[in-house]
Amino acid sequence: MENWKAKIYRLSLHAQPLPAYTQHNALTGAVPDAEGVVRTLRAQRALGATVALFDGKGVTGALAAGHIGRGREEAQIDTVYRIASITKHVVAMACYRLHEAGRIDLNADVDAFLPCSLRHPKAPDLPVTLRRLLSHTAGIHDGTLYNTSLMKGLSLTEMLQGDSFTENPTAFEYSNLGAGIVACVLEGMLQKGFEEIMQEALFKPLKVTATFYPQKVQGELADAWRILPRSRQANYDAAARRAQPLPKEGVDTQHHYLLAQGNLCISAPDLARIGAELMKERYAPMRKMIASFGARAYNLSEGLGTFIVEDKEICPQKLYGHQGLAYGAVHGIFYDPAAQKGVVILTSGCSEARNGVLADINKAIMKKVFR
Repeated sequence: MENWKAKIYRLSLHAQPLPAYTQHNALTGAVPDAEGVVRTLRAQRALGATVALFDGKGVTGALAAGHIGRGREEAQIDTVYRIASITKHVVAMACYRLHEAGRIDLNADVDAFLPCSLRHPKAPDLPVTLRRLLSHTAGIHDGTLYNTSLMKGLSLTEMLQGDSFTENPTAFEYSNLGAGIVACVLEGMLQKGFEEIMQEALFKPLKVTATFYPQKVQGELADAWRILPRSRQANYDAAARRAQPLPKEGVDTQHHYLLAQGNLCISAPDLARIGAELMKERYAPMRKMIASFGARAYNLSEGLGTFIVEDKEICPQKLYGHQGLAYGAVHGIFYDPAAQKGVVILTSGCSEARNGVLADINKAIMKKVFR
């Protein structure tokens, strides 16, 4: 969001009434300055949210406020949310674990595992690897065909016949399509469905409940509503998504590129347990800078599916994690491995104001946690 647009958005937001909601009990332990966190959620006009804190051992506290959708029940600690682009961070973690175990190679040419070539027309001799896909340096672009595919389900082969390549084949360009293709690559490498791969590689070992299919969610799944301009219906309607027939699982390297980029459904405490694991030293290579966000965000660089945050106004030290932003909902997971402290913020809709990439709500709560 450009600065002038953000200013107009914030002025319009302040004209909206503050939401009125209660705070629920903590899951475990206390949430420091819980009232301040709730005030921040209200100031950012969050329809509903769950916030969880964690250290290197697991969840240390959590609270929920507001509602999981307009006209729906109050948010709870265990409410499940579609976490949008935080999915990329979780998928990168699974890829790293599989690479570490010798089951896949992050540096292998992925063309051998796909029904079509990912090589850039301007660099036909340059292999595309999982490492490049996960760091948004693979020359893949979210063109008009990507947006079309969200409705029509084009095949990957069809997608790559359109405007799906960047101008510069090696420069950083954040790409949902590129991150989504990771699911197809993993299926080709392991000859298993992406959901099964993620369950075996990550969720079951960490004893967390998560799925890429809303039809499989146990318990309540939050909607996502646009707060400004105010939407008349849910932009992400959880009930409608859950009522759809369960899509084909198993190996489908032509169509499963719409899973790994943002479709993970998980609760804040379970995501916090993943964050606690990510702070371990074994994942330090994921936190090594691969590319800069450049002019798009002065305070961000990219590791392996990981945001690297360097912003003294937020925290004196580097922070790591990822943001999710879709359908009017804003989410975040950020952590400081040195201090062994982290936070998860999941919402059902809130202010989308931001200068550059990081949303105001994420920065405000990060300041409370890390300063």
